[in-house]
Amino acid sequence: MGWIAVLVVLFVAITLIAYRVLRRRGREDEGHASSSVDFSVNIALAVYLLVLAYAAVLCRDSLSVTEVDVQAEAESLTEMYWAVAPIPEAAPVRTRIRQYTAQSIDLDWPLMAGKTMSPIPGQTLADARTTLLRLRPAGEESRNLKQDALDRASEISHARIVRGDDAGTGLENTFVILMVVSGLLVIALPWMHGVRPTSASIVGDLVRVSVVVIGVCFIILISHPFSGLGAVGPDAFQAAQREYDHIDGRFPSLP
Repeated sequence: MGWIAVLVVLFVAITLIAYRVLRRRGREDEGHASSSVDFSVNIALAVYLLVLAYAAVLCRDSLSVTEVDVQAEAESLTEMYWAVAPIPEAAPVRTRIRQYTAQSIDLDWPLMAGKTMSPIPGQTLADARTTLLRLRPAGEESRNLKQDALDRASEISHARIVRGDDAGTGLENTFVILMVVSGLLVIALPWMHGVRPTSASIVGDLVRVSVVVIGVCFIILISHPFSGLGAVGPDAFQAAQREYDHIDGRFPSLP
């Protein structure tokens, strides 16, 4: 949000300064304009629209990939819970899985908007794997379930690393700079004619400024997968918590 406030103030300030200068020193519109300036405006507009479209595609792809990664982690958590549920000795592992899921929602998600994660859920996941390794279940079926749960724990550990990488991603500053520079050129180049502003030209300028500002701000708002518009939430983890309750109904936990 800080970037957006700075950009809005910048564009508004430039517009006001340009109007002040043109009102004092601008000439009357003589019905013709410089072709070189018009050509430059068209080039700047083409660059701005190209960068804007490419940035929008990158941001949308990032959001989609992150959503798939979060869903995969939640599914691995659910499958791990299913695997340990029939093992009578695995009640502590169930507790750790529930703790990890809740901590990811309560601790990780608020921090991931700032591109970091809490170390506490990672420690809880490690404790769950340690507890699982120490189990000595009786029977071939329980031993197979334990191995399946260990495989799922490995998947979850990898998925957590991927989620951390997703949280650290974002639109490169190069795209933001290109959008701002090309947008400024789209706004400012028509004023190079030096024509004193009229009511009609002011309306056109306001539309042009608004389009550029809205475009840049929109890209910034969707540039991070865990913040802004369309941010990936913990819905998949919350669904996993509901599935845990369903599994507990089928396999009541023993003290």
